Amino acid sequence: MRNLLRAYRSLIKAALITFFEYRAQVIIWVISFIFPLVMMVVWLAIVSEAGQVSGWGRSDFVAYYVGAAIVHQFTQSWATWEWEEQIRTGDLSFKLLKPLDPFHHIFTQIVGSKLFLLTTVLPIVLGLIWLAPGINYTLSPARLAACVAAVIGGFMVSMLMSTAFGMLSFWTTQSGNLYGLWYGVGNFLSGFIAPLALFPAWMQKIALVMPFRSTMGLPVEILVGRLDWAGIWLGLGITAAWMTIFTIIYRLLWRRGIRHYDAVGA
Repeated sequence: MRNLLRAYRSLIKAALITFFEYRAQVIIWVISFIFPLVMMVVWLAIVSEAGQVSGWGRSDFVAYYVGAAIVHQFTQSWATWEWEEQIRTGDLSFKLLKPLDPFHHIFTQIVGSKLFLLTTVLPIVLGLIWLAPGINYTLSPARLAACVAAVIGGFMVSMLMSTAFGMLSFWTTQSGNLYGLWYGVGNFLSGFIAPLALFPAWMQKIALVMPFRSTMGLPVEILVGRLDWAGIWLGLGITAAWMTIFTIIYRLLWRRGIRHYDAVGA
């Protein structure tokens, strides 16, 4: 464990140096931050025309989508495309010669990007939130801790889910497209398109047990105060369950895939 932590420190440091060297990443992330705000503008237009929607007013939508824009940056993962490229190009072979599982290389690279966001983009966004009227996140220390735990859990679900899809690259060159389709459908059940509270009851029940809510809806709902503690603990429990499920799927596909990869390499 000590050696693993030492390796993580070195790999994350290397990832951070890379991101700081390519400062154009900041522009890309700022642009991607805008996407949820487009949905906010749509809902604000609806509220202006028809009034409150299921008890959600103008300030509710502003607080929700600004929170969604922040959470999305810290929970998204692109591991599928990393695995797809490394397997397709054969770069995975070099990773297999190293003592550390290739998963850790991709994981630390993505964690490095989140730390880069934490030190560069997030302070700018928080400054804009502080200056913007009508945004007020009232969080007790306990709820703040729950929100942070939900964000970390959401990232791990996204990371392990995208890694599981990445394992399909041992058999197909379309794993990225498959994950894109899966994630596109998931946007409707994550709370990215609209708060899940606005969905029909039957759809809310489906979203509750699917992994997508963990990557978006759950942390944001905690942030804006839309969940009681029973709902928070249920959401965190479902998040932990999906982390376990995707870990098992990933490891099973890895063991089968690496044997297939060796056979192709031979």
